[in-house]
Amino acid sequence: MRSVDGTARTAGRVLILAVVWAVLSVLLGVAGLLGDAPPAWLLWPAGIAAAGTAGYAALVAAASAGEGMARRFWQRLAAAVGLLTLGTVGHGLATALAGHPTSMNAVSATCYLGSVAGIAYAMVRLPHPPRSWRASLAMYLDIAVVGVAAALVTTHFLWSFPVPLPGGPDGPGGHPTPGLAAGLMLIVLVTAITAVVAVVRVGITGAGPVHGPALWYLAPLGLLAPACWLIYPVVEDHPHLSVTAMAMQPLGVLFALAARSQVRYAGRPPRAVSARWVRRWRRISVVPYAAVAITVGMLVTVTLHLGYLPPGLAGGSVVLITLVVIRQLAALSDNTDLLDRLEEQANHDDLTGLPNRRMFAATLQARTAPAVVAVCDLDGFGTLNDRLGDERGDELLRAAATRLTETFGPDAFVARLLGDEFGVLIDGDQEHLGERLIRAFRMPLRVDGHDLLVTATVGVAAGRDEALPDLLRRAELALKAAKRAGANRYAEHTAELDSTAQHDADLAAALRRGLDMGEFRLVYQPIVELPGGRITGVEALVRWHPAGGDPVSPAEFIPVAEQTGLILDLGLWVIETACADASRWQLRHGKDAPRVNINVSARQLLDPDLPDQVASTIARYGLDPDKITLEITETSVFGGGAALSTVHELRDLGVGVALDDFGTGQSSLTLLRTCPVTTLKVDKSFIDELNGTAEQEAIATSLSTIAATLGLRAVAEGVETQAQAARLEALGYRYAQGYFFAKPGPAALIDKALESAAVPD
Repeated sequence: MRSVDGTARTAGRVLILAVVWAVLSVLLGVAGLLGDAPPAWLLWPAGIAAAGTAGYAALVAAASAGEGMARRFWQRLAAAVGLLTLGTVGHGLATALAGHPTSMNAVSATCYLGSVAGIAYAMVRLPHPPRSWRASLAMYLDIAVVGVAAALVTTHFLWSFPVPLPGGPDGPGGHPTPGLAAGLMLIVLVTAITAVVAVVRVGITGAGPVHGPALWYLAPLGLLAPACWLIYPVVEDHPHLSVTAMAMQPLGVLFALAARSQVRYAGRPPRAVSARWVRRWRRISVVPYAAVAITVGMLVTVTLHLGYLPPGLAGGSVVLITLVVIRQLAALSDNTDLLDRLEEQANHDDLTGLPNRRMFAATLQARTAPAVVAVCDLDGFGTLNDRLGDERGDELLRAAATRLTETFGPDAFVARLLGDEFGVLIDGDQEHLGERLIRAFRMPLRVDGHDLLVTATVGVAAGRDEALPDLLRRAELALKAAKRAGANRYAEHTAELDSTAQHDADLAAALRRGLDMGEFRLVYQPIVELPGGRITGVEALVRWHPAGGDPVSPAEFIPVAEQTGLILDLGLWVIETACADASRWQLRHGKDAPRVNINVSARQLLDPDLPDQVASTIARYGLDPDKITLEITETSVFGGGAALSTVHELRDLGVGVALDDFGTGQSSLTLLRTCPVTTLKVDKSFIDELNGTAEQEAIATSLSTIAATLGLRAVAEGVETQAQAARLEALGYRYAQGYFFAKPGPAALIDKALESAAVPD
């Protein structure tokens, strides 16, 4: 960093020095105009100094560019400017020795021309992003079009103005020799065309490790020689105003600005170039057309003025037209290929290469023969993807795609519909498609050198005639039904599924209206301490009473809310309402206020905003976080991943975490090590078996022992009799919940119970 800072300071000093030479040159020129007979060499020392400063600026930029192509680019520019400085020194000495303006000698002309060639070579050798041969051809054709157009315009311009060669073999006022005139014209022509072509080349292909703005600072250099040609008639009566010496001042400033830009860029990571250069291509692609338009305008003007088109311009116009035609043919070919690629991308999946959902639906829509459609979903793919990583997850999807295409062969149409969901379309006379898909995944998939056993759940639908376009939707309904039944199985579409889907859609719309109209209520069921029955907590349960209709069971509307995502809004309302009641109880009863248990669904745990929502609600009501316990199910966090991470974030807030229906899910004991649980709610099925045989009580006893050993609170759910309550106390349970103690009721009943220190009936 210290080295970069030092180079930046050096670049700043170089810029100041270049500006000083430019200001000095202006002052000397003005002083010469005000004085009498200033010497012809007056501006040459400042011009030579400015040229040398430009070369030094290029070396400073090279020092900051590190190793590689960028450093070599600036070194080539430094060498080219050094050659320019050498030519300037020779030209200036000749002027000083002669005492009057002199023509450039052969050595100076050679140095100038060599410098232009060196700068052009440095530009051409700039690194560029990788590109296809078609892109390279298009780039070179564009450069050729602009180069030819620039050559035609510049040549006509040069021949239309007097040659700015002061003096000659006869001294001041003489006529230049044809050789020197042609040499100067060649230098101006090559300089102008090189600048134009370099700008187009850099604009189209980029500059790689060389800072783009630094190159744009150098772009105006090509205008210096034509500008000198243009202003010569204005200053030819003032011998000390040498156009060559004056041109060195802007050259020095431009190189200093470019060097400072490159130095500031040093040390930054290279940017992604693909999208940026595509956008730049779109901006720069108008340049060839503009060049052609300007050239055509010039040719028309010349023809109207002279009555004919000179042979040189006519030949150049033929070359230009040929290049434009070739470029348009190449563009037409590129557009055709691009349309083909876009169509391919629009109809195929990038990851697996299979047709996508759009093409699958279109194929089904166009079909006339009877067909069977199956939609399969890889079981537990999300969990596998989290454990294995995205790269192996993608490899797993590719392996599944290969397995499906190999299983059904060319007679089936296989597509990747979405995520880990695949579709299969076969002729309607084939049976047992669901079974075939289940069997297809009985053998492990080979992923990154390892065998992974992945099962699939499948939905199948068959139809003919008018039912064909709707088969995909029906197969997906069957897939949902199969998922509700479990993993690694299939279901076939039935008319009842359509009715259920319509009912769920209507229920979802009613849910949305119910949320907006405030039709939901919370009831609370006490959690009591054994044996006395003191209320230590309550579980918040949501109820829906549609306006003008019968109450809707949570068992009916909660699954629909989960499927549609409305559970997020409903869950947020439950948290808000339960925390408001908990705050009121905390204010009235202090540390004796009951804990409030709030159920959180699996869908809510996947919402990254949930921890912040809980934290802000608790803070807004001034609640002690220990007074809130969030109830989750074992299956919602079994796969780990985002859901388990959310639970850890919630526990970090200080709220409790309860595993609901404990003992009925998967890998319960493993969860106790990975999930930050504070409470186990033992499922009602174990409580129902109490007061039976010793074997029937064994599980309930074990769960109580596990909870006590791990320092967790165990709550027995579904207690319905005095005998169950007594037996639970004997087995070590200290907390229970059930209809024997109280049914769920509104917050007002809990208020009365707390005030009277009794449990409501």
